[in-house]
Amino acid sequence: MVGAKEYADALFSLAEESFRTDAVLEDVKACAAAMKNNPEYSVLTDTPAISVPEKLSLIDRAFAGVDECVRNLLKILCEKHSVHKFPAIAQEFILLYNESRGICQADVISAVMLSAKQINELSGKLERLTGKKILLHNVIDKNVLGGIKLRYMGVQMDYTLRSRLDAIERSLANTVL
Repeated sequence: MVGAKEYADALFSLAEESFRTDAVLEDVKACAAAMKNNPEYSVLTDTPAISVPEKLSLIDRAFAGVDECVRNLLKILCEKHSVHKFPAIAQEFILLYNESRGICQADVISAVMLSAKQINELSGKLERLTGKKILLHNVIDKNVLGGIKLRYMGVQMDYTLRSRLDAIERSLANTVL
């Protein structure tokens, strides 16, 4: 059974060979978003109740403006009743793209939305630290009292008020009076 990574690898290789990787990336993102917003579409294309030629025609009409490589992948998935796997394939494709271009996706978790200036400064610091271009995504978490958490490249840094208070509490608990 072929997994999302193998499909993404194949699509990425085709896109790179044809020098259309940037366009394919945009189409992959658009298709994944369309499927996320319309989950019934993958149910429709995966059902055996509709003939395969009809489903392939649906894909041609729905994704007429999409790069041929992406559309053909959707057709292959349709024939295998696996269109529901496309979002996972899209994630893998984005990871391959970012890795090949020296891009790192990072999350900054905060109680409120950071300003553009704060995001730019934080991105710049992470770029100097990692040597990669950083795509920083601000995630709002109302449980964060103050400060931020950073997640990038498998690293998590916690600069929240809660973590600092916990550290003080641990320090006081270990203090002998």
